[in-house]
Amino acid sequence: MVHIAKKLVFLCMLIGCSQAFPYHDVTTEDKAIKHFEVERERQDAIQSVTDFTPPVCRVVNDSLDCPLSCENASWEVTYIMSDGAGSGIDHPSFSATDSTEFNNTFSISIDTTVDENGYNATIVEYIGSCCFHNVEITVIDKAGNRAKCPFNIKRPVVTTISPMTVKPTSSSSTTTISLLSSFIVMALKSVLF
Repeated sequence: MVHIAKKLVFLCMLIGCSQAFPYHDVTTEDKAIKHFEVERERQDAIQSVTDFTPPVCRVVNDSLDCPLSCENASWEVTYIMSDGAGSGIDHPSFSATDSTEFNNTFSISIDTTVDENGYNATIVEYIGSCCFHNVEITVIDKAGNRAKCPFNIKRPVVTTISPMTVKPTSSSSTTTISLLSSFIVMALKSVLF
């Protein structure tokens, strides 16, 4: 159809009917699609360059109390992660060291929602073994900005009691104890022999 229109315009130009049918540049579908794709890439590049704000990570629910013995005990925490008007959440990240003497388990569940300001948000729930140590949870947006999520496992404090040494304050109490011990030993000898 476009091809026929171009031929008609060309013929009109040859025979002088340009006044009756003014010439208009006909944009092909491929040219329009290419222009749209270039514009979209330009907008994506502008958006990714202008997002310098890290995402926000907020605790919604937690159960971070762990017993002294970490075996068969776990913690749980749920976050809502949002990047506001930024580029959007790319992914959450979890890192930890563990005590290898126990079987450490870890699970994560992710869901999407809208935060209180109307922005897209991600709900992330972590469940992990109490044997994990040095746990760090972060969230990264699509522009590469990173934010650390609040996280603190509550462990009981272990206190040690050092032995106490009692020293006599004077030599007279030491002498009294020695004399008393001597009398007891002599009395036992006389009874036994």
